[in-house]
Amino acid sequence: MTDEDREARIRERAYFLWIGDGQPHGLAEEHWRRAMAAEEDEATDEASEESFPASDPPAHSGITGVGTPS
Repeated sequence: MTDEDREARIRERAYFLWIGDGQPHGLAEEHWRRAMAAEEDEATDEASEESFPASDPPAHSGITGVGTPS
């Protein structure tokens, strides 16, 4: 994704945050910060999903019977 694409996504997300908050005046920077944080979180999630191959199941902890009634 290019910087221009990223900025456009952040701008759109900030706009929807502003709409969702009732279109308040004077909070543009707050909405921009929230949109950037959400975009970064999403990018991190996507990167970690891509880093684990689907063929490798999660490791088993070896703990059995946890949370089961006796």
